[in-house]
Amino acid sequence: MNFSNTVTISGLIHHLSKKNHSYFPFSIRHENLWRDGTTRKDFLSARAFSKDLQEKLSALDENTPVKITGILRSSKGSGEMYLDVRSAEILPELGQLINTVTLSGAVHVIKAKNEGENATGKYTRFAVRQEDPEKGRDFIVVRVYDDDNNVMRGILAGKSDNDPVTVEGTLRSSRGSGENYVRCGKLE
Repeated sequence: MNFSNTVTISGLIHHLSKKNHSYFPFSIRHENLWRDGTTRKDFLSARAFSKDLQEKLSALDENTPVKITGILRSSKGSGEMYLDVRSAEILPELGQLINTVTLSGAVHVIKAKNEGENATGKYTRFAVRQEDPEKGRDFIVVRVYDDDNNVMRGILAGKSDNDPVTVEGTLRSSRGSGENYVRCGKLE
């Protein structure tokens, strides 16, 4: 099955501990306004694997504005979702925020804790499964929130394990666990 996986996000670089990894771990602090006027801060996990990107990003000062493009992956050990950085642009100022995700793959039904609720509403969780002979298998967690007519949750309810799915949305982090997920904006 063919799949797509693209992410573009802007925000402020947030350094994590500099352990001796085969990659440079960091997060992107992405802030946006909530409906109630407060500011929501997402800390989006990212990893730079190429030596050039590792050197470029690790040399940046904390809170440097950046625009990152890459793909979403899930760690083979912990299952933690992260942005695998493919390019990084240093911005002169943050300007208008960018946060776009496009994914396609197969539906993977999450059996445990597949529903939840937080300050933005009720949601259903599932994963987009992507398999690539070179990169392996990834399970990208998606939350589908109630919308005005529950259209997206209805589309999801009509899908079974292994059905093809396309998701457009934004990358977010849970306020409780800090876990990264895709907030679904469009589902096909």
